[in-house]
Amino acid sequence: MQYARKLKEGDKEIISLKDKGVFDVVNGVLVGKPQDEVYYDEYKEILIKVIDNENLPIVYNVNFGHATPRCTLPYGVFTKVDMNRKKIVWG
Repeated sequence: MQYARKLKEGDKEIISLKDKGVFDVVNGVLVGKPQDEVYYDEYKEILIKVIDNENLPIVYNVNFGHATPRCTLPYGVFTKVDMNRKKIVWG
């Protein structure tokens, strides 16, 4: 029940970001691993459905957030995602 509630809350949060135009002004979306890697596919489906933009890259399962291993994402820092080398570079 706890995870089902979180899925619904996550859906609302992503819809809110879309309604505010966030996905219209970013060049990509980084998504951390879900806690205990539970409902990974469901979260992915929500993002694809709500964002609804095949031209906006979405990188899933990045090691930040609540799941381990994790790193810290600094706010306000430009980020480059190199898909060929599978690296994320800050600054």
